[in-house]
Amino acid sequence: MKKFILLFVLSIFACSINTSKKVEIEKLRFNYTDDAYIFFRNMRQSNYDIEVMEKGEWRIYRHEDRQTDTTEFYVNISLVVNWRVNRVYPIIEMTKSFNKQNFQVHWEAIDSEEEGSISMEGEKRKDEMIFTAKLYNKLSDEVEMFVNHNNKKLPLFADTDQKEAFRVSLYDFYRMTGQL
Repeated sequence: MKKFILLFVLSIFACSINTSKKVEIEKLRFNYTDDAYIFFRNMRQSNYDIEVMEKGEWRIYRHEDRQTDTTEFYVNISLVVNWRVNRVYPIIEMTKSFNKQNFQVHWEAIDSEEEGSISMEGEKRKDEMIFTAKLYNKLSDEVEMFVNHNNKKLPLFADTDQKEAFRVSLYDFYRMTGQL
């Protein structure tokens, strides 16, 4: 019985999602290990909607709590896995009226006057990965994040569920690639 309880407690800690650890931008990569992907498929995949693209040998994972309605603005992360070459890509999906090139997210600290912005600098997958890592690192701070569109401030996430889906998707990416 003690072994069962110990195994149960260890499995809970193995599945927990740390919310405060920052990602080191200079250590980012696309390659994943087989054991990390197997863990994702066995333990985490149930939180995702899966699209299989047989021709490209890709699996696209979209978090089940992502924003899917056609509001004025949304941003989501899809994890695109190419299992033939052991690579995973965090792909930004957003409202079609927005362009990823030069996309900019602004942030303001809740309890101070600190503010800033995070910009997408380039169109390559690596640029997208660096941009999403900067967003992920900023999510753990006490800030409000928004985009400017037609002279209006639009929140980056419509609600906490969508913010959490974004964060968890990136956390799963970092876990697969050995960053967390």
